[in-house]
Amino acid sequence: MQIPEEFKPFDKKTLVVVCDHVHARLYLAEDREIHFISELKTDYPGPDGDRTSMVVPCGLHSAEKPEKDFIIGETHLYHTLAKDLHERFERHEYEEIIITAGQEFHELEKMLHPDVLKCVKKFIPKLLVKLNLQELLSHLE
Repeated sequence: MQIPEEFKPFDKKTLVVVCDHVHARLYLAEDREIHFISELKTDYPGPDGDRTSMVVPCGLHSAEKPEKDFIIGETHLYHTLAKDLHERFERHEYEEIIITAGQEFHELEKMLHPDVLKCVKKFIPKLLVKLNLQELLSHLE
C-alpha cells in the first residue's frame, strides 16, 4: 500500500508488529510503502479450550474463557513472535522495529533477543490489531 502524504515516510526498512494475546500481524514499511507480510497465531489452548459456563439473570447461557488461558496464550504467542523476529533479524529483513501490543508488552520485551531489542525504535502500549492499515499508520508517528 502506498502511504498517504499526510504520514511521514519510513527512512529505514521497518518491521511493524501489531499484536494482542491471540495473534500478531507483521508489516514491512520502507519509504512510502507498507505491506502485510505475515500473521502469527497462538494455538493455545486450542479450539476446544476450557470455558466457564453459567446462566445469566435473563435466562441465557454464557460461556467465557478463564483468564489464565489468555495469559498462557499471550506468553506462547510472545515466545513464537520473539523467535520469528530474531530469525528475520538474522536474514536482514529489517533495520528497525515498531511494536504495538497491550499493556503487557513488557513480557514480550523480556523475550526478545538483545540484537532484536537494539532494533526496536518504539513500543506502543495499545491494542491496535483491529484497525485498518491507514488507521494504524496514524498511531505509529
